[in-house]
Amino acid sequence: MSNPPVYRQCNITGYALTDPGPWRYRLLSEPALTAEFTRLVKTENVLGSACVCLQPNRQPSEDRHAIRDLHLPLGNWRFAGVFDGHAGKETVDYTVSAFPTFLQRSLSAAFANIDKDSFSPQFVSKALAQAVVDFDNSIMNDFVGLFPGGLDGLAKLSDSEIEAIVNDSASGGKNNIKVLRCMRGSTLLVSLLDPSRENLWVASLGDCQAALGSKGSTGVWHSTLLSSNHNGVDAAETDRINKEHPGEAACVENDRVLGAIAPTRVIGDHTFKLPVPYTRRVFLNTIPGFYDTSKVLNMIGRSKTPPYLSNIPDVRHVDLKALNSTDQFLLMCSDGLVDMYMDGPQDAAFFERVVESWVRIVGDKIGKGGSGSGLEAPALSLMRDALGGADEDKVSRMLTVETPEKCMDDITLLLQRI
Repeated sequence: MSNPPVYRQCNITGYALTDPGPWRYRLLSEPALTAEFTRLVKTENVLGSACVCLQPNRQPSEDRHAIRDLHLPLGNWRFAGVFDGHAGKETVDYTVSAFPTFLQRSLSAAFANIDKDSFSPQFVSKALAQAVVDFDNSIMNDFVGLFPGGLDGLAKLSDSEIEAIVNDSASGGKNNIKVLRCMRGSTLLVSLLDPSRENLWVASLGDCQAALGSKGSTGVWHSTLLSSNHNGVDAAETDRINKEHPGEAACVENDRVLGAIAPTRVIGDHTFKLPVPYTRRVFLNTIPGFYDTSKVLNMIGRSKTPPYLSNIPDVRHVDLKALNSTDQFLLMCSDGLVDMYMDGPQDAAFFERVVESWVRIVGDKIGKGGSGSGLEAPALSLMRDALGGADEDKVSRMLTVETPEKCMDDITLLLQRI
């Protein structure tokens, strides 16, 4: 006869919960706890890379990922990406499906007139950054193109004429989706590995993170952070925005751009990038609209000199051969993983400490698995550690708490051997 389930209650603060509780959760013991963990975590192996994703709440995840080879003039390049959508799925869905092909075309054009001897890491870094900027601009141009004549042309249209243009779902929705891709947003974290596997590039917009683990000749794993924290809590980003908008005290407020959004560099979110009339007359008349119209109205009251969000990524290059390591892996994750380790300010010391622990956990598991083992087990070990590791009560709470809304951010973790 099985034992009856044991339930406890907890209060939850932070993230998006409007009611802290108390909320009920089920206390699980082993092996039931690991069984529930395995059931809820989605695991995928693509081209030898492992991806694990988790969102215990039934609401859909807005994280996306992609791994594929890009066929370029200089050979096959390995592409990987993690994208974290917000305010809706339209931008992140478009980015994960369209950006790899867009990047392949952009790099093909850039590489077309370069021979192998003229190739340089700096050239690739510049081409990668430009592709990200051009991709976001293409989303904006598709939208602005719906209204010939720019702001002057828009001013000549009545509200009903604008609504007829953008709310065309009954006739296929070709215009509507162009508008929604501007209204929603996504972070972007992508990596490129050259055909020789001697050079690695990482480009980041937003607050997803990438870390390189490299094993030295002594067997010790070393960690290197390869991404930036493009978020309102980052002092460098806040300083940059304030300098770009002198005299506007409200351009960053409560660690949010215009008091409304945490990421400071994104794909989409053109409400923060375009002149206010596009939001007031178009976005606010689009169906489906914003989740919270009052926040948008408050935000555009502060918007004086857009753009306030950037689409220029940080790009890091790593000369893998120069590391002289015996083993290497690249870890890419959405900010949901970072959130699970929050214990203070998100400063440089925090990220250094967290990334070091991630590399140690993954590296130890890789070492125990042997050289031919897959990466699913190391990735799952890190996911389990993020939830509480051996603390059965904490892991049970994260997996089974009965909240109507998400009480934790979506977590996506992508791991590839280099």
